[in-house]
Amino acid sequence: MSSGFVKDDYCFACGKLNTHGLHMNVIKKNDGVEAVIRLPEWAQSYAHIVHGGIIATILDEMAVWAAYHQGYNCVTAELLVRIKKSMALDGTYCAQARIVNKKHRFVAAESTVLDEQKNIVAYATAKLMKVNQ
Repeated sequence: MSSGFVKDDYCFACGKLNTHGLHMNVIKKNDGVEAVIRLPEWAQSYAHIVHGGIIATILDEMAVWAAYHQGYNCVTAELLVRIKKSMALDGTYCAQARIVNKKHRFVAAESTVLDEQKNIVAYATAKLMKVNQ
C-alpha cells in the first residue's frame, strides 16, 4: 500500500468514478473555487434535509480545492463548521472557497454554501497542511 497522495478519481466528494460519491465538479474562479451542488437522496438525515456530515464534507472539499488551484497539495488539519440553516435535499446550492492565508506548512481557507437566494447555509474555516507528492 502506498503512503503517497495520488488522485485517482475515487474521492468520495469529487471522484467521478466513485459510485457512492457526491461527484462535485469544482471549478476555478478568480479568487477561489466554486461548485454547483445537487445532492442525491442518500445524503439525507431527517426527511428531505441534507445530513450535516455531508455539508461538512462539501465545505472541507472546497477548501482543499482552493489550495490545490493555488499550487498546494493539502490535507485538512482542522475544520470549524457553522451551519446556519437546513439544506433541503431537493435544492440547488453554490459552494465556494478561497485561501485567506499561507504560512510555512499551513494554508488557511474559508468555504461557504449558499442557497439559490445567495443566503449562507453553512460556512467553515479550514487549516490545511501542505503535503508533498
